[in-house]
Amino acid sequence: MERKSNMKAIIYIRVSTTEQAEKGYSLKAQEESCLKYASNNNYEVAEIFREEGESAKTVDRTELKKMLKYMNRNKNAIDALIVYKMDRLSRDTHDSLSLRITFDKLGIELKSVTEPFDRSAAGTLSANILSVLAQFDNDQRAERTVAGMKQAVEEGRWIWRAPFGYRLNKIDGKSILVQDKDEADSIRQIFKLYGKGVKGRELISKINKKGRKFSKQTISKILRNEVYKGKIKIEKWFGDQEKDGLHKPIVDPELFDRIQFKLGVYKNLQKPKLKLNKNFPLRGILYCPECGSMITGSFSTGRGNRKYPYYRCPDSKCSFKSKKRDEVEESFIKLLHSLTPDEKEIKNFKKAMEEVWKEKNKSKASEARRIEGKIKKTDGKIDNLIDLRGKNLIDDEEFSRRYEPLKLEKHEITTYKKENETNHKSIESYLDYGLKVFENMPYFWKNSTIEAKDKLLPIVFPEGIYYKDKKVGTTKIPTILRVLKGGNGEKSAMVAHRRLEP
Repeated sequence: MERKSNMKAIIYIRVSTTEQAEKGYSLKAQEESCLKYASNNNYEVAEIFREEGESAKTVDRTELKKMLKYMNRNKNAIDALIVYKMDRLSRDTHDSLSLRITFDKLGIELKSVTEPFDRSAAGTLSANILSVLAQFDNDQRAERTVAGMKQAVEEGRWIWRAPFGYRLNKIDGKSILVQDKDEADSIRQIFKLYGKGVKGRELISKINKKGRKFSKQTISKILRNEVYKGKIKIEKWFGDQEKDGLHKPIVDPELFDRIQFKLGVYKNLQKPKLKLNKNFPLRGILYCPECGSMITGSFSTGRGNRKYPYYRCPDSKCSFKSKKRDEVEESFIKLLHSLTPDEKEIKNFKKAMEEVWKEKNKSKASEARRIEGKIKKTDGKIDNLIDLRGKNLIDDEEFSRRYEPLKLEKHEITTYKKENETNHKSIESYLDYGLKVFENMPYFWKNSTIEAKDKLLPIVFPEGIYYKDKKVGTTKIPTILRVLKGGNGEKSAMVAHRRLEP
């Protein structure tokens, strides 16, 4: 249809900071193309709206809102809106459709310089497809960006603005946190004072005497920030899991964790263990059967200044009396004997596990073939892409756009392959070692270091042990021991007691 010379149009052009840097989508180039289109199609340009540094993820844009107001004021005087490309208007399918409905109601036809379509059914379909493709491209970019950020955190890199106490340095092209001496000293002082019990106004006053002004809220955030103990914690990606940072911690991790218990941050987690004491190895897992408090250990002085070791309840009001250490530990050894599986039980268990391993190996081999197939397929796609670039059938921009997701895909597959192989080997070795320990628990206990005992106790006795009626018992033993013993020994390991939460 031939256009009249007095048809009027407005132009909307947009570029984000990233697009201008990476793709050269300059406002000037878009404007020149739109003006040329207007001239070739007999449109008189009434107004040009220039949006710079704004993303198309949202319609909350300054110039876009100005344009919509302009359209409403001049709805009978504007025939068309010219854009360089549909995604200049919006990268969100819903927003794009809403805008086009608005233009239709105002009698304004949307025109794209690089994507020809009209108001026909086929033209409307084309516009919808273009909107969907724009959003798909935007979503893919967002996924790649998040994947890259996650990978950086997995590597221990901090990818945001440096928190107080650090600054960002570039090392081999990657940003790494390094300590700012003065700020780091202030952070250490905050943790040191709070660790000594200095709180509230007194803490703020002492810190602010150094010349910096810290508010109560700022100090609260500092005391809870895992980055200061050398960790990175991003809950929306990794939940409660903390990643080891490449940066050097400002605060000793033990002090940081101790303060989290004081703050109540770790109130739902297991309390920090007591300092290991070789004279009282059951301390930290032995509970009072009367009040539920954690039993401690100490020496009493007898005649001739001779020292006698006792386990005792720390609650002076509790009716539980001190017990001789040797009697308690002798009873504990008997408990270990009662829980130790015999040779026949171990043999039956290993036989059953051999069948399990056979099935696991079958599925492992099948999974390995599947992974190798995916790696081979991805390699083929990468080789084909390299071949296309070598023949100049695609340019560098197109190569990069298609290569990045393939590279990420291969990295994820190979990582999964390694984890799959490592986990399988680890399970076998851990189980074998565990069985040896369970076969010889009394011997292991008598001949191990205090550190090894400290690791074994919570595994064998996840809910602790109790001493009552001259017997050590527990309320729960591991599933593997119940399976090994076939249910035997569990009854003898139980001690009737009145349990209260410690």
